[in-house]
Amino acid sequence: MKKAIVCGAGIGGMVSALSLSAKGYDVRIFEKNDYAGGKMGELKRDGYRFDTGPSLITMPHVIKDMFKSLGRNSEDYLQFEKLESSCRYFWNDGTVFEWYSDHEKLKKELTDVFGKTESDNFDRCLDYGKKFYELSNETFLEGEFRLRNFITTEGLKNATKFISGRSMNDVANKFFKDPKLKQMINRFATYNGSSPYLAPQFFSIIPYTEHKFGPWYVKGGIYRIAEALRKLCKEFGVQINFGMELTGYESTSSKISNLIFTDTDGEKHEVGDFDQVISNFTSLPGLMQDDYLTDDDWSSSGFILFLGMKKEFTSVAHHNIFFSDNYEREFIDIFEKKIPATDMTIYLSTTSKNEPEEAPANCENWFVLVNVPYMTDESAWNNQAKEKYADVIIEKLERFNYVFEGSIRDQIQFREIFSPLEFRDKYGSEFGSIYGLSSNSLYTLMKRPKNRSPKFKNLFFAGGNTHPGGGVPLCFLSGKIVADLASETD
Repeated sequence: MKKAIVCGAGIGGMVSALSLSAKGYDVRIFEKNDYAGGKMGELKRDGYRFDTGPSLITMPHVIKDMFKSLGRNSEDYLQFEKLESSCRYFWNDGTVFEWYSDHEKLKKELTDVFGKTESDNFDRCLDYGKKFYELSNETFLEGEFRLRNFITTEGLKNATKFISGRSMNDVANKFFKDPKLKQMINRFATYNGSSPYLAPQFFSIIPYTEHKFGPWYVKGGIYRIAEALRKLCKEFGVQINFGMELTGYESTSSKISNLIFTDTDGEKHEVGDFDQVISNFTSLPGLMQDDYLTDDDWSSSGFILFLGMKKEFTSVAHHNIFFSDNYEREFIDIFEKKIPATDMTIYLSTTSKNEPEEAPANCENWFVLVNVPYMTDESAWNNQAKEKYADVIIEKLERFNYVFEGSIRDQIQFREIFSPLEFRDKYGSEFGSIYGLSSNSLYTLMKRPKNRSPKFKNLFFAGGNTHPGGGVPLCFLSGKIVADLASETD
Protein backbone atom coordinates (compact mmCIF):
# COMPACT_ATOMS: atom_id res chain seq x y z
CA MET A 1 0.00 0.00 0.00
CA LYS A 2 1.25 3.46 -0.89
CA LYS A 3 1.89 5.77 2.05
CA ALA A 4 1.58 9.52 2.45
CA ILE A 5 2.46 11.94 5.22
CA VAL A 6 0.50 15.18 5.52
CA CYS A 7 2.12 18.01 7.47
CA GLY A 8 -0.64 20.14 8.93
CA ALA A 9 -4.32 19.43 9.66
CA GLY A 10 -5.59 22.58 8.00
CA ILE A 11 -8.47 22.39 5.53
CA GLY A 12 -6.21 21.74 2.53
CA GLY A 13 -4.23 19.15 4.46
CA MET A 14 -7.25 17.18 5.62
CA VAL A 15 -8.92 17.29 2.19
CA SER A 16 -5.75 16.01 0.50
CA ALA A 17 -5.42 13.29 3.16
CA LEU A 18 -9.02 12.15 2.70
CA SER A 19 -8.76 12.21 -1.10
CA LEU A 20 -5.57 10.13 -1.02
CA SER A 21 -7.11 7.72 1.46
CA ALA A 22 -10.03 7.24 -0.93
CA LYS A 23 -7.46 6.39 -3.61
CA GLY A 24 -6.07 3.60 -1.45
CA TYR A 25 -3.26 5.37 0.38
CA ASP A 26 -2.28 4.83 3.99
CA VAL A 27 -2.24 8.44 5.26
CA ARG A 28 -1.03 9.99 8.49
CA ILE A 29 -1.36 13.66 9.45
CA PHE A 30 1.00 15.47 11.81
CA GLU A 31 -0.33 18.73 13.28
CA LYS A 32 1.48 21.34 15.37
CA ASN A 33 -1.57 22.48 17.35
CA ASP A 34 -3.99 20.50 19.50
CA TYR A 35 -6.95 20.83 17.13
CA ALA A 36 -7.75 20.33 13.46
CA GLY A 37 -8.65 23.15 11.09
CA GLY A 38 -5.61 25.42 10.91
CA LYS A 39 -6.79 29.02 10.62
CA MET A 40 -10.37 27.74 10.88
CA GLY A 41 -10.61 27.65 14.66
CA GLU A 42 -13.06 28.27 17.47
CA LEU A 43 -13.07 30.27 20.72
CA LYS A 44 -15.48 29.77 23.60
CA ARG A 45 -15.61 32.04 26.65
CA ASP A 46 -18.20 33.03 29.26
CA GLY A 47 -21.11 31.69 27.22
CA TYR A 48 -19.91 33.23 23.92
CA ARG A 49 -18.75 31.27 20.86
CA PHE A 50 -16.60 32.68 18.04
CA ASP A 51 -15.20 31.37 14.78
CA THR A 52 -11.59 32.52 14.82
CA GLY A 53 -10.98 32.28 11.08
CA PRO A 54 -13.26 32.25 8.03
CA SER A 55 -16.69 33.73 8.69
CA LEU A 56 -18.38 33.45 5.29
CA ILE A 57 -18.74 30.57 2.85
CA THR A 58 -19.20 31.01 -0.89
CA MET A 59 -19.34 28.22 -3.47
CA PRO A 60 -20.69 25.61 -1.01
CA HIS A 61 -21.06 23.21 -3.94
CA VAL A 62 -17.28 22.73 -3.83
CA ILE A 63 -17.52 21.39 -0.29
CA LYS A 64 -20.56 19.25 -1.11
CA ASP A 65 -18.78 17.82 -4.17
CA MET A 66 -15.83 16.73 -2.03
CA PHE A 67 -18.11 14.83 0.34
CA LYS A 68 -19.82 13.23 -2.66
CA SER A 69 -16.46 12.14 -4.10
CA LEU A 70 -15.86 10.27 -0.84
CA GLY A 71 -19.23 8.54 -1.03
CA ARG A 72 -20.70 10.73 1.67
CA ASN A 73 -23.63 13.13 1.85
CA SER A 74 -22.56 16.51 3.21
CA GLU A 75 -26.01 16.98 4.78
CA ASP A 76 -25.19 14.17 7.21
CA TYR A 77 -22.32 16.32 8.54
CA LEU A 78 -23.11 19.98 7.79
CA GLN A 79 -26.15 22.21 7.48
CA PHE A 80 -25.59 25.15 5.14
CA GLU A 81 -27.81 28.21 5.53
CA LYS A 82 -28.02 30.94 2.90
CA LEU A 83 -27.94 34.45 4.32
CA GLU A 84 -30.34 37.14 3.18
CA SER A 85 -27.46 39.59 2.90
CA SER A 86 -23.75 39.10 2.32
CA CYS A 87 -22.84 42.35 4.09
CA ARG A 88 -24.16 45.65 5.44
CA TYR A 89 -21.92 48.61 4.60
CA PHE A 90 -21.62 51.80 6.65
CA TRP A 91 -19.98 55.15 5.95
CA ASN A 92 -19.29 57.99 8.38
CA ASP A 93 -21.75 60.31 6.62
CA GLY A 94 -24.66 58.04 7.53
CA THR A 95 -24.92 56.12 4.24
CA VAL A 96 -25.92 52.46 4.70
CA PHE A 97 -26.03 49.85 1.95
CA GLU A 98 -27.30 46.28 2.15
CA TRP A 99 -25.79 43.78 -0.32
CA TYR A 100 -28.80 41.47 -0.64
CA SER A 101 -28.45 37.92 -1.91
CA ASP A 102 -31.58 38.26 -3.99
CA HIS A 103 -30.68 40.07 -7.19
CA GLU A 104 -33.92 42.03 -7.51
CA LYS A 105 -33.72 43.27 -3.93
CA LEU A 106 -30.07 44.17 -4.50
CA LYS A 107 -30.94 46.11 -7.66
CA LYS A 108 -33.58 48.09 -5.78
CA GLU A 109 -31.07 48.86 -3.02
CA LEU A 110 -28.51 50.00 -5.59
CA THR A 111 -31.06 52.28 -7.22
CA ASP A 112 -32.27 53.68 -3.90
CA VAL A 113 -28.76 54.42 -2.59
CA PHE A 114 -26.70 55.14 -5.72
CA GLY A 115 -29.21 55.80 -8.51
CA LYS A 116 -30.49 53.98 -11.58
CA THR A 117 -27.38 54.56 -13.72
CA GLU A 118 -25.02 53.10 -11.15
CA SER A 119 -27.42 50.17 -10.65
CA ASP A 120 -27.21 49.39 -14.36
CA ASN A 121 -23.44 49.76 -14.25
CA PHE A 122 -23.35 47.22 -11.44
CA ASP A 123 -24.78 44.55 -13.75
CA ARG A 124 -22.12 45.38 -16.31
CA CYS A 125 -19.41 45.08 -13.66
CA LEU A 126 -20.66 41.64 -12.59
CA ASP A 127 -20.76 40.52 -16.22
CA TYR A 128 -17.12 41.59 -16.49
CA GLY A 129 -16.21 39.37 -13.53
CA LYS A 130 -18.26 36.56 -15.02
CA LYS A 131 -15.97 36.49 -18.06
CA PHE A 132 -12.97 35.83 -15.85
CA TYR A 133 -14.83 33.09 -14.03
CA GLU A 134 -15.79 31.36 -17.27
CA LEU A 135 -12.24 31.65 -18.59
CA SER A 136 -10.57 30.36 -15.46
CA ASN A 137 -12.93 27.95 -13.71
CA GLU A 138 -11.55 24.71 -15.16
CA THR A 139 -8.09 25.86 -16.25
CA PHE A 140 -7.21 27.80 -13.11
CA LEU A 141 -9.46 27.03 -10.15
CA GLU A 142 -9.91 23.29 -10.53
CA GLY A 143 -6.53 22.12 -11.79
CA GLU A 144 -2.81 22.52 -11.38
CA PHE A 145 -1.58 25.95 -12.43
CA ARG A 146 0.23 25.62 -15.75
CA LEU A 147 0.69 28.32 -18.33
CA ARG A 148 0.06 25.82 -21.10
CA ASN A 149 -3.48 25.38 -19.77
CA PHE A 150 -4.16 28.93 -20.97
CA ILE A 151 -2.57 28.49 -24.39
CA THR A 152 -5.78 27.71 -26.21
CA THR A 153 -7.55 29.63 -28.94
CA GLU A 154 -9.97 31.08 -26.41
CA GLY A 155 -7.23 31.66 -23.84
CA LEU A 156 -4.95 33.51 -26.25
CA LYS A 157 -7.86 35.62 -27.51
CA ASN A 158 -8.56 36.77 -23.96
CA ALA A 159 -4.95 36.93 -22.74
CA THR A 160 -4.99 40.73 -22.72
CA LYS A 161 -7.62 40.64 -19.98
CA PHE A 162 -5.20 38.79 -17.73
CA ILE A 163 -2.06 40.82 -18.54
CA SER A 164 -3.62 44.20 -19.26
CA GLY A 165 -2.01 45.91 -16.27
CA ARG A 166 -5.41 47.05 -15.02
CA SER A 167 -6.03 46.82 -11.29
CA MET A 168 -9.26 46.12 -9.46
CA ASN A 169 -9.49 49.83 -8.79
CA ASP A 170 -9.24 50.45 -12.54
CA VAL A 171 -12.22 48.14 -12.99
CA ALA A 172 -14.16 50.06 -10.34
CA ASN A 173 -13.32 53.33 -12.09
CA LYS A 174 -14.32 51.82 -15.44
CA PHE A 175 -17.86 51.05 -14.32
CA PHE A 176 -18.71 53.48 -11.51
CA LYS A 177 -18.65 57.16 -10.66
CA ASP A 178 -19.84 56.99 -7.08
CA PRO A 179 -16.80 56.70 -4.74
CA LYS A 180 -18.71 54.58 -2.24
CA LEU A 181 -19.67 52.02 -4.84
CA LYS A 182 -16.05 51.92 -6.00
CA GLN A 183 -15.00 51.31 -2.40
CA MET A 184 -17.37 48.35 -2.10
CA ILE A 185 -16.01 46.69 -5.23
CA ASN A 186 -12.42 47.42 -4.23
CA ARG A 187 -12.97 45.79 -0.86
CA PHE A 188 -13.02 42.32 -2.46
CA ALA A 189 -9.24 42.53 -3.04
CA THR A 190 -8.83 42.02 0.70
CA TYR A 191 -10.31 38.53 0.34
CA ASN A 192 -6.83 37.37 -0.68
CA GLY A 193 -4.88 39.90 1.39
CA SER A 194 -4.15 42.29 -1.48
CA SER A 195 -4.58 45.97 -2.30
CA PRO A 196 -7.27 46.90 -4.84
CA TYR A 197 -4.93 49.56 -6.19
CA LEU A 198 -2.36 46.88 -7.07
CA ALA A 199 -4.18 43.56 -7.49
CA PRO A 200 -4.81 42.59 -11.15
CA GLN A 201 -8.29 43.04 -12.57
CA PHE A 202 -8.63 39.24 -12.72
CA PHE A 203 -9.82 39.42 -9.11
CA SER A 204 -13.01 41.13 -10.19
CA ILE A 205 -14.02 37.47 -10.31
CA ILE A 206 -14.52 37.62 -6.51
CA PRO A 207 -17.60 39.88 -6.29
CA TYR A 208 -19.12 37.95 -9.17
CA THR A 209 -18.68 34.53 -7.54
CA GLU A 210 -19.89 35.75 -4.15
CA HIS A 211 -23.06 37.16 -5.68
CA LYS A 212 -23.60 34.23 -8.08
CA PHE A 213 -23.25 31.50 -5.47
CA GLY A 214 -24.47 33.54 -2.51
CA PRO A 215 -23.28 34.05 1.06
CA TRP A 216 -23.60 30.99 3.27
CA TYR A 217 -23.21 30.14 6.91
CA VAL A 218 -22.93 26.75 8.58
CA LYS A 219 -25.33 25.90 11.38
CA GLY A 220 -23.34 25.85 14.61
CA GLY A 221 -20.47 27.88 13.14
CA ILE A 222 -17.97 27.66 10.30
CA TYR A 223 -15.75 25.53 12.55
CA ARG A 224 -18.23 22.68 12.04
CA ILE A 225 -16.53 22.20 8.63
CA ALA A 226 -13.21 21.41 10.32
CA GLU A 227 -14.97 19.08 12.74
CA ALA A 228 -16.70 17.30 9.86
CA LEU A 229 -13.37 16.77 8.10
CA ARG A 230 -11.83 15.43 11.29
CA LYS A 231 -14.77 13.03 11.65
CA LEU A 232 -14.25 11.88 8.08
CA CYS A 233 -10.55 11.31 8.78
CA LYS A 234 -11.54 8.98 11.60
CA GLU A 235 -14.00 7.15 9.36
CA PHE A 236 -11.36 6.71 6.65
CA GLY A 237 -8.66 5.58 9.05
CA VAL A 238 -6.55 8.74 8.64
CA GLN A 239 -4.63 9.20 11.88
CA ILE A 240 -4.07 12.77 13.09
CA ASN A 241 -1.10 13.19 15.43
CA PHE A 242 -1.51 16.44 17.37
CA GLY A 243 1.25 18.45 19.05
CA MET A 244 3.74 17.48 16.33
CA GLU A 245 5.45 20.34 14.48
CA LEU A 246 7.49 19.78 11.33
CA THR A 247 10.92 21.18 12.18
CA GLY A 248 13.25 19.48 9.71
CA TYR A 249 13.73 16.94 6.98
CA GLU A 250 16.35 14.89 5.19
CA SER A 251 16.51 14.48 1.44
CA THR A 252 18.29 12.91 -1.45
CA SER A 253 18.97 14.96 -4.57
CA SER A 254 15.35 14.71 -5.72
CA LYS A 255 13.18 13.38 -2.90
CA ILE A 256 12.43 13.92 0.77
CA SER A 257 13.47 10.76 2.57
CA ASN A 258 12.87 11.58 6.24
CA LEU A 259 10.72 14.05 8.20
CA ILE A 260 11.54 15.38 11.65
CA PHE A 261 8.73 16.45 13.99
CA THR A 262 9.11 18.05 17.41
CA ASP A 263 6.44 17.40 20.03
CA THR A 264 5.21 19.80 22.71
CA ASP A 265 7.85 18.52 25.14
CA GLY A 266 10.65 19.32 22.70
CA GLU A 267 11.34 15.70 21.82
CA LYS A 268 12.15 14.99 18.19
CA HIS A 269 10.53 12.19 16.19
CA GLU A 270 11.80 10.92 12.84
CA VAL A 271 9.25 9.66 10.35
CA GLY A 272 10.27 7.76 7.23
CA ASP A 273 8.72 5.05 5.10
CA PHE A 274 6.44 7.13 2.87
CA ASP A 275 5.93 7.70 -0.81
CA GLN A 276 4.51 11.20 -0.85
CA VAL A 277 4.63 14.26 1.41
CA ILE A 278 1.88 16.87 1.49
CA SER A 279 2.68 20.11 3.29
CA ASN A 280 -0.13 22.38 4.45
CA PHE A 281 2.34 25.25 4.92
CA THR A 282 5.42 26.62 3.19
CA SER A 283 7.39 28.48 5.85
CA LEU A 284 9.94 25.81 6.83
CA PRO A 285 13.30 26.98 5.44
CA GLY A 286 14.49 24.79 2.59
CA LEU A 287 11.13 23.40 1.49
CA MET A 288 10.72 26.19 -1.04
CA GLN A 289 13.13 27.79 -3.47
CA ASP A 290 16.14 29.35 -1.74
CA ASP A 291 14.92 32.92 -2.26
CA TYR A 292 11.31 32.32 -1.17
CA LEU A 293 11.55 33.74 2.35
CA THR A 294 13.54 36.76 1.13
CA ASP A 295 10.55 38.12 -0.80
CA ASP A 296 9.10 41.39 0.47
CA ASP A 297 5.62 41.33 -1.09
CA TRP A 298 3.59 39.29 1.35
CA SER A 299 -0.16 39.52 1.77
CA SER A 300 -1.69 41.56 4.53
CA SER A 301 -2.16 40.16 7.99
CA GLY A 302 -5.08 40.60 10.33
CA PHE A 303 -5.70 42.16 13.73
CA ILE A 304 -8.68 40.49 15.39
CA LEU A 305 -10.74 41.44 18.42
CA PHE A 306 -13.08 38.93 20.02
CA LEU A 307 -15.55 41.02 21.97
CA GLY A 308 -18.24 39.78 24.31
CA MET A 309 -20.88 42.52 24.11
CA LYS A 310 -23.42 42.97 26.90
CA LYS A 311 -25.99 44.50 24.56
CA GLU A 312 -27.77 43.72 21.30
CA PHE A 313 -27.36 46.30 18.53
CA THR A 314 -30.34 46.38 16.17
CA SER A 315 -28.50 48.26 13.40
CA VAL A 316 -25.78 45.60 13.08
CA ALA A 317 -26.20 42.62 10.71
CA HIS A 318 -24.48 39.23 10.58
CA HIS A 319 -21.70 40.73 8.38
CA ASN A 320 -20.81 44.43 8.46
CA ILE A 321 -18.20 46.79 7.05
CA PHE A 322 -17.37 50.22 8.49
CA PHE A 323 -15.35 52.03 5.85
CA SER A 324 -12.39 54.33 6.37
CA ASP A 325 -12.64 57.88 5.04
CA ASN A 326 -9.64 57.51 2.71
CA TYR A 327 -9.44 54.00 1.31
CA GLU A 328 -6.36 54.57 -0.86
CA ARG A 329 -4.36 56.03 2.02
CA GLU A 330 -5.31 53.00 4.14
CA PHE A 331 -3.69 50.65 1.62
CA ILE A 332 -0.67 52.90 1.23
CA ASP A 333 -0.17 52.55 4.98
CA ILE A 334 -0.53 48.76 4.86
CA PHE A 335 1.44 47.89 1.73
CA GLU A 336 3.87 50.77 1.17
CA LYS A 337 4.57 52.21 4.60
CA LYS A 338 3.90 48.82 6.23
CA ILE A 339 2.26 50.40 9.26
CA PRO A 340 -1.20 49.78 10.76
CA ALA A 341 -3.66 52.38 9.47
CA THR A 342 -5.04 54.82 12.02
CA ASP A 343 -8.15 55.36 9.87
CA MET A 344 -8.98 51.76 9.10
CA THR A 345 -11.83 49.83 7.53
CA ILE A 346 -13.40 47.50 10.07
CA TYR A 347 -15.13 44.19 9.42
CA LEU A 348 -17.58 43.07 12.11
CA SER A 349 -19.27 39.68 12.19
CA THR A 350 -21.76 38.65 14.84
CA THR A 351 -23.09 35.15 14.33
CA SER A 352 -25.50 35.50 17.24
CA LYS A 353 -27.73 37.43 14.82
CA ASN A 354 -28.55 34.07 13.22
CA GLU A 355 -27.82 31.83 16.19
CA PRO A 356 -28.77 33.55 19.47
CA GLU A 357 -27.32 30.65 21.48
CA GLU A 358 -23.82 31.76 20.50
CA ALA A 359 -24.03 34.58 23.06
CA PRO A 360 -25.81 34.97 26.41
CA ALA A 361 -29.33 36.41 26.36
CA ASN A 362 -29.49 40.01 25.08
CA CYS A 363 -25.77 39.90 24.21
CA GLU A 364 -23.71 39.61 21.01
CA ASN A 365 -20.47 37.90 19.98
CA TRP A 366 -18.38 40.36 17.96
CA PHE A 367 -15.59 39.19 15.68
CA VAL A 368 -13.78 42.37 14.63
CA LEU A 369 -11.13 42.20 11.89
CA VAL A 370 -8.84 44.94 10.56
CA ASN A 371 -6.29 44.51 7.76
CA VAL A 372 -2.74 45.27 8.92
CA PRO A 373 0.68 44.75 7.31
CA TYR A 374 2.67 41.56 7.60
CA MET A 375 5.44 41.61 10.19
CA THR A 376 8.71 43.39 9.51
CA ASP A 377 11.80 44.02 11.63
CA GLU A 378 10.09 47.18 12.87
CA SER A 379 6.91 45.37 13.94
CA ALA A 380 6.39 45.20 17.67
CA TRP A 381 3.15 43.42 18.41
CA ASN A 382 3.83 43.20 22.14
CA ASN A 383 0.98 43.36 24.63
CA GLN A 384 1.20 47.13 24.94
CA ALA A 385 1.04 47.62 21.16
CA LYS A 386 -1.88 45.22 20.86
CA GLU A 387 -3.92 46.95 23.55
CA LYS A 388 -3.17 50.37 22.08
CA TYR A 389 -4.29 49.40 18.60
CA ALA A 390 -7.38 47.68 19.97
CA ASP A 391 -8.34 51.00 21.58
CA VAL A 392 -7.82 52.83 18.27
CA ILE A 393 -10.19 50.38 16.53
CA ILE A 394 -12.88 50.78 19.19
CA GLU A 395 -12.53 54.58 18.99
CA LYS A 396 -13.04 54.34 15.23
CA LEU A 397 -16.20 52.26 15.68
CA GLU A 398 -17.57 54.70 18.21
CA ARG A 399 -17.40 57.47 15.61
CA PHE A 400 -20.27 55.64 13.87
CA ASN A 401 -22.55 56.90 16.61
CA TYR A 402 -25.60 56.78 14.34
CA VAL A 403 -25.19 52.99 14.37
CA PHE A 404 -24.38 52.32 18.01
CA GLU A 405 -26.23 55.17 19.75
CA GLY A 406 -23.68 55.74 22.45
CA SER A 407 -20.46 54.24 23.70
CA ILE A 408 -19.72 50.64 22.81
CA ARG A 409 -16.74 50.55 25.13
CA ASP A 410 -19.08 50.44 28.12
CA GLN A 411 -20.80 47.37 26.66
CA ILE A 412 -17.67 45.21 26.35
CA GLN A 413 -17.71 42.33 28.82
CA PHE A 414 -14.31 41.06 27.67
CA ARG A 415 -11.94 41.29 24.74
CA GLU A 416 -9.31 38.94 23.41
CA ILE A 417 -6.75 39.94 20.79
CA PHE A 418 -5.19 38.00 17.92
CA SER A 419 -2.40 39.83 16.08
CA PRO A 420 0.06 39.10 13.24
CA LEU A 421 2.36 37.68 15.91
CA GLU A 422 -0.17 34.94 16.62
CA PHE A 423 -0.67 34.26 12.91
CA ARG A 424 3.07 33.67 12.63
CA ASP A 425 3.59 31.63 15.79
CA LYS A 426 0.37 29.59 15.82
CA TYR A 427 -0.02 28.84 12.12
CA GLY A 428 3.53 29.21 10.79
CA SER A 429 2.29 31.93 8.41
CA GLU A 430 5.18 33.66 6.68
CA PHE A 431 5.80 36.91 8.59
CA GLY A 432 2.28 36.70 9.98
CA SER A 433 0.71 37.13 6.54
CA ILE A 434 -2.66 35.43 6.12
CA TYR A 435 -2.23 34.20 2.54
CA GLY A 436 1.53 33.99 2.01
CA LEU A 437 2.80 35.93 -1.00
CA SER A 438 0.43 38.67 -2.08
CA SER A 439 -1.49 38.85 -5.33
CA ASN A 440 -0.58 42.51 -5.80
CA SER A 441 0.98 41.94 -9.21
CA LEU A 442 1.17 39.30 -11.91
CA TYR A 443 4.82 38.85 -10.93
CA THR A 444 4.11 37.89 -7.31
CA LEU A 445 1.03 35.96 -8.40
CA MET A 446 3.28 33.80 -10.59
CA LYS A 447 5.75 33.36 -7.70
CA ARG A 448 3.17 31.97 -5.30
CA PRO A 449 3.93 28.34 -4.43
CA LYS A 450 2.62 25.82 -6.93
CA ASN A 451 0.98 22.59 -5.78
CA ARG A 452 3.90 20.54 -7.09
CA SER A 453 7.30 21.23 -5.52
CA PRO A 454 10.00 22.27 -8.00
CA LYS A 455 12.67 20.88 -5.64
CA PHE A 456 11.43 17.44 -4.59
CA LYS A 457 9.51 14.93 -6.71
CA ASN A 458 7.51 13.59 -3.75
CA LEU A 459 6.56 16.93 -2.15
CA PHE A 460 3.29 18.78 -2.75
CA PHE A 461 1.67 21.88 -1.25
CA ALA A 462 -1.97 22.34 -0.29
CA GLY A 463 -3.80 25.19 1.43
CA GLY A 464 -4.45 28.91 1.25
CA ASN A 465 -0.83 29.93 0.66
CA THR A 466 -0.63 28.00 -2.58
CA HIS A 467 -2.72 27.46 -5.72
CA PRO A 468 -5.57 28.25 -6.28
CA GLY A 469 -5.65 30.66 -3.30
CA GLY A 470 -7.14 31.52 0.06
CA GLY A 471 -10.67 30.95 1.26
CA VAL A 472 -12.46 27.77 2.29
CA PRO A 473 -13.67 26.55 -1.14
CA LEU A 474 -10.26 27.19 -2.73
CA CYS A 475 -8.55 25.25 0.07
CA PHE A 476 -10.88 22.34 -0.69
CA LEU A 477 -9.93 22.58 -4.36
CA SER A 478 -6.25 22.80 -3.44
CA GLY A 479 -6.45 19.60 -1.41
CA LYS A 480 -8.16 17.75 -4.24
CA ILE A 481 -5.67 19.00 -6.85
CA VAL A 482 -2.74 17.88 -4.69
CA ALA A 483 -4.19 14.41 -4.09
CA ASP A 484 -4.66 13.95 -7.83
CA LEU A 485 -1.09 15.12 -8.55
CA ALA A 486 0.44 12.93 -5.86
CA SER A 487 -1.38 9.80 -6.98
CA GLU A 488 -0.51 10.46 -10.63
CA THR A 489 3.19 10.87 -9.74
CA ASP A 490 3.59 7.28 -8.51
